[in-house]
Amino acid sequence: MSNDQSYSIGHAARICNISVQTLRYYDKIGLVIPNHTDKLTGYRYYANRDLLSIMIVQDMKLLQFSLEEIGTLLKSGDLESLQITLEAKHKEMLEELQRLEQTVKSIEQRAARIILLQEMGKGLVDLDVLVEMKQLPERHVMSDRGYFACGMEPSIVKFTELFRRIESSGLTPGGIMTVYHENIMDFDRTRSDLEYCVMIEHIELETAATRTLPQGEYITARYCGIPNDVSCKNIYKKLLEWIKTHGYIESGAPIEYYIVDRAQMLKPEEFIVELQVPVHKALTL
Repeated sequence: MSNDQSYSIGHAARICNISVQTLRYYDKIGLVIPNHTDKLTGYRYYANRDLLSIMIVQDMKLLQFSLEEIGTLLKSGDLESLQITLEAKHKEMLEELQRLEQTVKSIEQRAARIILLQEMGKGLVDLDVLVEMKQLPERHVMSDRGYFACGMEPSIVKFTELFRRIESSGLTPGGIMTVYHENIMDFDRTRSDLEYCVMIEHIELETAATRTLPQGEYITARYCGIPNDVSCKNIYKKLLEWIKTHGYIESGAPIEYYIVDRAQMLKPEEFIVELQVPVHKALTL
């Protein structure tokens, strides 16, 4: 092939394995301008050097460079600029790889959680309620306490706000719960002293915006279905009976813990709910 050989746009497209439309676009944005354009017909003709530029563009696109970045490289044409650009792109791609690895890990964790929730739900189908004594660790939460209406819709609004606050602080949200700072058996659901909480995973330093639920013994009752006034009071009554029978006393506010995935929050009928009451052994004389 001689140095002055000329190729039509169709021929150039076939040689470079690229569409004619793409070559026209490259010409339009000034990325690869054909060596000659016939003023009468508008036909584009490409030289060998133009084919090389097209191949460089395709190569750099495979390395995830933008057309703007490629244009800058083609104009500079020196190795030092290419080296600097490649090093910057290498760093960028490593950071993207880390983000993707974290996303993959999060997806795996969410998938495992869904399987766990399904298994829990199957295990509770034939049970009225599952009562267990548990030793729970301290839990770091971001919370919002006040006099609120008690129900699914206001709860979802509060939990959504807390999720947003946690993520804007660069933290990772975990499970959700409601702390009842009133007597569950006779509180007013239209205006109750409630604390909506979202747990924070892997927190290193507590801040003014977070607090810690203490570790200790909790008598718990787990059940499936929509948490409501009737179910909450019935379950709490069962726990009070257990506490009295086994010689324990309450040592803090009861917690309604929702064992759900965030994507499941709009389907309360699929909730697995665990009522947790902190207790300690009663003193005997």
